[in-house]
Amino acid sequence: MDSFSLLEDKVRKAAALVRELRQRNQSLEQELPEVRQRAQRLEQELPELRTRVQDLQKALQAAEKTPVPPSDDARKAAEGARKLASAEQELRSLRQEREEVRIRIARLMEVLDGLE
Repeated sequence: MDSFSLLEDKVRKAAALVRELRQRNQSLEQELPEVRQRAQRLEQELPELRTRVQDLQKALQAAEKTPVPPSDDARKAAEGARKLASAEQELRSLRQEREEVRIRIARLMEVLDGLE
């Protein structure tokens, strides 16, 4: 290649790059009003959110300082959990007992089949 064709190639590449950058710029300019609107809306919401965060932080600090006595609901929930655990244990033992009975019946059936 001679230097003139190299120059032409570089000019074509530069022109293609300029077209691509113009397209990108145009799409960004089209998005700009929406982004500005969203930024404005978020800036308006920011003070309210900051206030809510501060209120929540104060409530959290107050909750950490004062111990909460166990309420009736908490006691009832604990009692329900104990009853549930007890019922689950009883269910497990009944299932185990049932399996043992099945095994014994199967052995007896084998003995009876052997008598015939």
